[in-house]
Amino acid sequence: MPITAKKGNCARFTFPVEGTLCMTPLAIFLISGDAEVERNVTESARRTGHALIVARTAHQAVKMFAHGFEGLRLILMDLDPDVHGVALLNALEDCHGKVPLVALTGCEESYVTRLALRHGAAGCLGKPVALERFERLIGGLCPAVVH
Repeated sequence: MPITAKKGNCARFTFPVEGTLCMTPLAIFLISGDAEVERNVTESARRTGHALIVARTAHQAVKMFAHGFEGLRLILMDLDPDVHGVALLNALEDCHGKVPLVALTGCEESYVTRLALRHGAAGCLGKPVALERFERLIGGLCPAVVH
C-alpha cells in the first residue's frame, strides 16, 4: 500500500519493497497529465522499489524543480501539448544535470525523438508505453539500491 504525501499540488508516493532496506528514497519524477502513463509508471516504480513524484502540468513541475534535483534518479516527461512538455524541456535543458530525462509522446515519434535528444533527453518513448517497457527503462537507467 503506497504512502502518499502532498507537496503543493504534486503527489509523492513511496512504495516499501518487501525484504529490503533502502537507505534513501530513489525518486522518479513523472511529468504527465496522461492517466494511463501515470498508472503504468506508478506500478513500475512500486515494482522496482522507487518513490514516485507526479506533476500533472508544467506549472506543477516548475514548482517542484524549484526545490532542486537532489534525490531524483529519473525524469519522465510527457511532451504532449497538455503539459507544455516541449517548453519545459527547453527550460530544463541545462538544469537537470546528471539526472536522465526520458521523453514520452503520443505524437509522431521520430520527429519528437530528434527534438528531445537535441535538448538533452536520454531517449524518447512513443505512447502507449507498456508496463514492462517502463520497468526495463527504470531498471536500465536507475537500478534500485538494495542493502
